[in-house]
Amino acid sequence: MTPKAGGGRPWGPIRAENPAARKLAEMLRRHVDGCGKTLAVLGGEMSMSKAQTGVYLAGKVPTEAFIVALINATVRHELRERRQEEALALREQALRPAPRTTTGAPAAVGLGAGYAVELAAAQARQIETYDRLTRALEQRAEVERAKNNSDKLVMVLLNMIHQLDRRVTDLAKERDQLRAQPAGEALEDAERKLARAEEQEQRARAELQRAEEKQRQAEDLEARVTAQLRRLTDELDRLRAGDTTSPIDTLPVVADEPQEHHASTDPVGDDIDAALAHAGQVNDEDNTTLNRLTSELNEPAAGVVQDNPPDNPKSPKSLEARLSQAEEVADAGNHERAIVLFNELIPDATQILGTDHPDTLNARHNHALNTGSAGSHERAIVLFNELIPDVTRILGTDHRDTLITRYNHALNVGKTGDKELTMALLNDLLLDCTRTLGPDHPVTLNTRHMHAATVGLAGDNQQQAVALFDALLPDCTRTLGPDHPDTLRTRQSHAVSVREAGDSEQAVALFDALLPDYTRTLGPLHPDTRQTRAYRRKYL
Repeated sequence: MTPKAGGGRPWGPIRAENPAARKLAEMLRRHVDGCGKTLAVLGGEMSMSKAQTGVYLAGKVPTEAFIVALINATVRHELRERRQEEALALREQALRPAPRTTTGAPAAVGLGAGYAVELAAAQARQIETYDRLTRALEQRAEVERAKNNSDKLVMVLLNMIHQLDRRVTDLAKERDQLRAQPAGEALEDAERKLARAEEQEQRARAELQRAEEKQRQAEDLEARVTAQLRRLTDELDRLRAGDTTSPIDTLPVVADEPQEHHASTDPVGDDIDAALAHAGQVNDEDNTTLNRLTSELNEPAAGVVQDNPPDNPKSPKSLEARLSQAEEVADAGNHERAIVLFNELIPDATQILGTDHPDTLNARHNHALNTGSAGSHERAIVLFNELIPDVTRILGTDHRDTLITRYNHALNVGKTGDKELTMALLNDLLLDCTRTLGPDHPVTLNTRHMHAATVGLAGDNQQQAVALFDALLPDCTRTLGPDHPDTLRTRQSHAVSVREAGDSEQAVALFDALLPDYTRTLGPLHPDTRQTRAYRRKYL
């Protein structure tokens, strides 16, 4: 199990087409592990989906733009140029591996007409296999495109359902308030909007179920196409079919702003209807594509998934897909739904995979993490207390994932206000992180940040908290870069500590310097930008 600092799933096997591609994937994975970021965070910084990032890190030869973006997001500034050169050189080798010599080929000259006929037949078989390989590569690109569409559509629909839940609640309250007044058009309008929102929520859930089923169908097809590619490449003696980069199209994004249209009494509902229509269209197109590809792979039509759940949701492959889905829901911020999914997954993973399997431990870690993120810190502490002994026993005291689990446990203890226990946990953890991971590792830096903040919350150690942030800030800037979100958050916490220590003028100056950087890097409406602006107003 190798979850990231905020949770995450373990690396899967590398399926590279040649040694250079494998070496490149291993190098890029080391950069990701070293930076401490999740694939979801990296995807946002690189403007690429988590699914696409995972494909490249699984052994598919990435594009040059992907390599440059990933190294910029994971490697310290002073090392980027060298690491980029190394990665691009490996990519060049992976795209053009050294050709294998065919022993005995020169001896074909002068062996007679019989050998010439045999050679021509062999060449014809090679051309035929080459054509089949080319079609298989095209099929893989189509499957990847359909799967990416479904992945994105699931996220869009989960967010839409979350918004519709709130809309239904708000409209029901509005209707109930209007019922206490004389009947009128306002009440009729509220009831109309409420009925429409409830119907839209049902449609959204139905489209979500279809999209999730398309995910599972695409994963099954992806495995079959991959197996076919292996057979064909073996038949061609590892012959590459040119550039195998898949032309993955992006899912059209549902517009956040309403399009120009005639005046409506319910513009929000109109936008939701348009988004649901688009979701249905994407599901229909993906269904057509996946069914066609299934037919091309010589599967009987009766075996095609027609918007039905998988036969065996407890198979190891289905458990892996369920874990991935739960993590995507968590990454989207829907912690309550993620808790439900992990709660359903853990007993099945324990039964099928075993208590010590990485996926079982990962599910338990994410369950506890999302429980805390949803506000149930006491329950999260119980879950972490049960998990830490198992992780320590299986992985060892100094393993990175054991340290991350202890970090998230201390984080939730701090949220309950038990400063004494939090300080005890952090003091021990900080020593182990520094000794094992080094002083500049992201987990160590995060632990130092929480330690300094906890010292400040103790109330009578404000100057010590300021000193700790003074020491931490240069290390964050040097290691992560001046524009990294963790560096900016450290600057914000430092300014708050300066104010709590009694120097309001210096704190305002620090906020004045921080606010433009937050606005430039995260935007004026980002929660951290808005919080910094609120702090500045408060301390003026």
